[in-house]
Amino acid sequence: MGPLGDASDEIAGVDLGDARLARSAVKIVGALATSPGDSFPNQADGDAELEAFYRFVNNDRVEAEDLLAPHVQQTARRAAAAGNVLVLHDTTTFSFKGESTRAGLGRIKKGGQGFSAHVGLVVGRDDGAPLGVIGLIPTVRDAPLRPRAETRSKVYEGPVEFDRWEHLLDECFEHLPDCQAIHVMDREADAYELFCKIVEAGQQFVIRCRTDRVLDVPSGTQPAKLFDALDTARHVLAREVEVSAKKPDRMARLRKVGKRMGRVAQLDVSVTSVELRHPPYTGGKSRKSSTLPRSVEVNVVHVLEANAPDGQAPIEWILHTNLPVVTSEEVGAVIDAYRRRWMIEEYFKALKTGCAFEKRQLESMDALLNALALFVPIAWRLLVLRHLSRATPEASALRALSTRQLKVLRARAKVALSKNPTLREAMLAVAAEGGHIKNNGDPGWQVLGRGYERLLYLEMGFVLGQATK
Repeated sequence: MGPLGDASDEIAGVDLGDARLARSAVKIVGALATSPGDSFPNQADGDAELEAFYRFVNNDRVEAEDLLAPHVQQTARRAAAAGNVLVLHDTTTFSFKGESTRAGLGRIKKGGQGFSAHVGLVVGRDDGAPLGVIGLIPTVRDAPLRPRAETRSKVYEGPVEFDRWEHLLDECFEHLPDCQAIHVMDREADAYELFCKIVEAGQQFVIRCRTDRVLDVPSGTQPAKLFDALDTARHVLAREVEVSAKKPDRMARLRKVGKRMGRVAQLDVSVTSVELRHPPYTGGKSRKSSTLPRSVEVNVVHVLEANAPDGQAPIEWILHTNLPVVTSEEVGAVIDAYRRRWMIEEYFKALKTGCAFEKRQLESMDALLNALALFVPIAWRLLVLRHLSRATPEASALRALSTRQLKVLRARAKVALSKNPTLREAMLAVAAEGGHIKNNGDPGWQVLGRGYERLLYLEMGFVLGQATK
């Protein structure tokens, strides 16, 4: 991908039904981008500007979907230019502190108030470069708790949170008609109706398996279930991958999964192809009344760590896909696609830490959603800057920063820049502005955000100084 423009480029052309509101939106995004992790009062240039911001996000005529639309369009344009992309689907929960109840927020699992956002992040298939957000589905748990027996009923047809997966797919199908998309999802998306929906749309998927399934084979045939079929899968390759350390969270403890130590894992990979039978019930309908096909064919890639360290559960991924898995290269591509999924977790960190979204003191769900829509492209820019500095450290710094910004960094001389600086050099120079010490390793989200904020302020001063000459 080429050099980035201004953050306000991602909201240019926004249609809010009022030209003055549209101009305000562009101005606000430009201001937020200069200090994404700062509080709204510190970001505003005086009381009048702060009051104008609060009026904007609380305006009944401003809708988060409209604010996000220009960035979605730009994401679709970048995806079309890339041709082959991955769409990473995942959900994050935003939690907001405070004793007072904020209008429209609901309960969250860990207590308190907040809401969830189900996000589709588009990245390049070959290089993993973040191309932008293609859809965002907010979810609020504001209804009274229903009896567990009711929601677990096989014939329950009421609204369920799982619907967000299908709704986001619909948005992807609408906005990505001009590229080949592979949808990458974790275990919650192991659902028969999602397999069928993606296949019917002529697109592809890599979805991690959560549960054993009945196969569509003649009665008495063995193997009759998915996990049994893995025993006869064809071994394709052995592979080394580096896995990061991982702390256990509450949900991991419920699954009896402890913390994971970072290591280079030795993986054995095998594949098979199966026909998954329509479950007895899906979406509140029985197999007889369902309009879904009787079965769906999937390829299964089984990844299992050999000789895991003592005390560590072996890494195991069972991946459903409709991508080809004939050659070792094709199987490797499926694994690589799934491993790209970590990028959306980094994006959520950019929103929560880099943009400090959960610290925003807004008093209603509508205002918070409007603010989130403004931060979505800003967090994407932070993610791009960090990704490029790691993925292509020797590439030209001009892929991420302007000539003027490099001139400012060189004048500061906190970190010496070569004549033609690399991305790695430039990112360390930016982080140094935020207080990063080179010997401390790669900069985190907070220090990189502070450094980027400082650079933009220095650039602003440089421009003003040139104008007065």
